[in-house]
Amino acid sequence: MFIHAENEDAPCVVGALWIDPKLGVLAEIPYIGFGTDQFAVPSQWFRQEQAPNNLLFRSEDLQVSLFGCRITRTVQGSYLDIGRLRVQEAVFAERSGNIDDDLRVTTLVSHLDGLAKWSGLSSVKWDSEPIGVPPQRRGHRIRYTVQSNQGFDWMQGAARMRLKTHWRHDGKMPPGIHLTDDTVLESRFRQPRPVSDHLVEHRKFRDLMSLVLGTGARFFGHSIRDQRFGMRTLDGKIHGADYERLIAATTVVDHYRQTSDAGASDWPILAAKNLSPENLTWWARQYDNSRRFILPAASTLQRSNVFAEDKVVNASMSIEALGASIGPVGGERPTLAGTKKSTTTYFYRIIETVGIDASAIAGGSVELARALANTYNTIKHADRGEFPDGLHTIYAGRLSLMLIRMAIVQRLPGARAAVATYAASWPVRRIIEGMNADGVSVKSGRFCTSP
Repeated sequence: MFIHAENEDAPCVVGALWIDPKLGVLAEIPYIGFGTDQFAVPSQWFRQEQAPNNLLFRSEDLQVSLFGCRITRTVQGSYLDIGRLRVQEAVFAERSGNIDDDLRVTTLVSHLDGLAKWSGLSSVKWDSEPIGVPPQRRGHRIRYTVQSNQGFDWMQGAARMRLKTHWRHDGKMPPGIHLTDDTVLESRFRQPRPVSDHLVEHRKFRDLMSLVLGTGARFFGHSIRDQRFGMRTLDGKIHGADYERLIAATTVVDHYRQTSDAGASDWPILAAKNLSPENLTWWARQYDNSRRFILPAASTLQRSNVFAEDKVVNASMSIEALGASIGPVGGERPTLAGTKKSTTTYFYRIIETVGIDASAIAGGSVELARALANTYNTIKHADRGEFPDGLHTIYAGRLSLMLIRMAIVQRLPGARAAVATYAASWPVRRIIEGMNADGVSVKSGRFCTSP
């Protein structure tokens, strides 16, 4: 049943609650529009299109606080009507206080795909020692210590961010001890803030992580902690607060999306241990002024099943934006259109900034920049005729994404040496060697395929 604050004496509102993989938490409420007091409350909601903003759902073994409810659909039948609500945020616990208050929390935790492997954090430590056993046999005593690892923290504006581990029993039956050991991203404000404020800060870290790994770091779960979701005793006192599951309509698609390759990324540009709190604070401070070159590339990495043309366009948008902000570099004069900068100029600046060796496929940075810019412009402008060759587009997308990832990460203080090492590593060579194997090279500023 659904509990609201309008009229405590009114009959209960009954209905169903479920999670839609694309829309989030939905509720369907049956009612009869006229002639019965039993359905007077939901009838009024849907006839006037004014449902309560917040509701509490209770069933035999489930309590869910629903925030930001809005009507999305009404169906009028011959005998029974049905109204549907979409919920902006749902917390799987009952909140104390006024049900009509907006949802504000002090702490939000996000589970990110690939974070545990990249960070190297774990709650479990173990050691072993030999023990005395009968002759001809070997024995060891293994000791496990399980304790949350507090990782490290940094400031992002008014939010204190932290990478830490959460462990819990996973509910499997004996024999054995079964634990789930997660690494999470946590934000905490001094005063309760809307969930959207927390997510703004979480996305800044998620975008950096995506660029470093080269794969989409998706949100596959959230939880919140706040005193209004505290643990109460019979005397009404609150004794701390536990972490409660949260589903937000803005991120629920990530929870059900096909698992990305973030957990399988063996070649990050930077190891998490090489990121200092100062690096992360700097990144967050620069983020808002850098969105034009961060978001196109990061969003491409975070989507699955992206067309090669989309990769070229989005990566090239980022390259144009960052190339314009870098300023002139040596040797760019051949890329200019008279005295004006061209798309080739921006590609050239990025190539020179990260310093990849493309001599195996191109006659120099200018030639490679022209080929990448030409592929981008041919895809973008309809008056250029057909789309470029598919194989050329695939490699242009791979090269462009690799270049912009390195160029953005290189901006972090102290990251230049790590990016230089990465530029000469296998992930970059793999693209070059793949082009050689497929007979793709650059001639006269264009991609071409040898027989």
